[in-house]
Amino acid sequence: MYRLTGPGVKPPAYTAARRPPVDNLDGRARKRRRATSDPNCHPHAWSRRVQVPEPAPPPTLVHDPEFWFEDGSVVLVSLNTGFRVYKRLLVEHSPFFRDLFQMPQPANAPTVEGTPCVVVSDPPEQVRHLLRVLFPTNGHLAFSKREEPYSMDAVAAIVRLSHKYQIDHLLAQGLALLMEQYTDDFEAWKTPGRALPIAARDVDAITAINIAHLTNTPSLLPLAFLAVSRAGTNMLRGCVRDGRGIERLAFPDIERVLNGRVAWCESSSKAIARVFAPDNASAGCPERRRCMRILATKASDLDDVLERMYRSDVVYTWTDEFDEEDEDTGHKLCDSCRDMIDARELEERKWLWDELPAMFNLTVEGWSVR
Repeated sequence: MYRLTGPGVKPPAYTAARRPPVDNLDGRARKRRRATSDPNCHPHAWSRRVQVPEPAPPPTLVHDPEFWFEDGSVVLVSLNTGFRVYKRLLVEHSPFFRDLFQMPQPANAPTVEGTPCVVVSDPPEQVRHLLRVLFPTNGHLAFSKREEPYSMDAVAAIVRLSHKYQIDHLLAQGLALLMEQYTDDFEAWKTPGRALPIAARDVDAITAINIAHLTNTPSLLPLAFLAVSRAGTNMLRGCVRDGRGIERLAFPDIERVLNGRVAWCESSSKAIARVFAPDNASAGCPERRRCMRILATKASDLDDVLERMYRSDVVYTWTDEFDEEDEDTGHKLCDSCRDMIDARELEERKWLWDELPAMFNLTVEGWSVR
């Protein structure tokens, strides 16, 4: 059986032998009273080393129905699930496994049904997501464009395990999907209804934030923080990954979400107020009085616009409010005034975009659109 070592996997730990302090002239150790609840109260506890047992496959192992190849050359053991796959393909894709399989093994190393095994600490659901892109079966393919979005569970598992096991090409593909979802491209962000590669709820951005920290991908953070700030109290409850574990934010990131949400709402409200300000019609307006009246009516209904903005996705085109005829005048804004309003909105969106990292106390190089 192969023992896992390497980046992201802690080697066996041993507690160093602790010798009591010596302060007597004869060199004998000074005695110290211990509480009866002290786990080290055994008189010889300081001289013992704690041995961590070798991981071993469970006595009852379930064959994974999707990844149990009868001619497989290695079994990956996750909890009570076994994945019998091909060592050659793992070595081809992962320097981690290549180095692992080069380690000499004792003759009595544990096996599963006569096949060498590796006990991994990753949940079986995550292992399955990774194997689906390494060993395509039943229509499961490596990351590529497809009609249906990927699940956040699948993308997160593949990115994390690719990072852990040094599968660089899969890591790059997974991060590319996340960077498209939580883009640093202003033009993409301001496009209403853009197709997203991942089916994600606002609370799923917790995973994107944690992955950004893990992989040092700060460009994911501004829009991920903005997304999770819309999740309300669900942000504190966390998000469930693969129906098994709950993923939460670290406390500093919770602070960023709470403070950033306030800053975003304040800044957005000011930006919308400037867009709808009825201070003047456009220079080329042929119906100045009528357009000023329409602008004043929309400005008086600003509370409804703000409510929709707070409840909607981040990309909400505020000037769509002017698409319908005004109830009082029975007209729309003239083309010149509508162009003026569209230009105002674009400038305000650029300003919000530039300020977004600072709202969440982030620093992202090259973020500004101006």
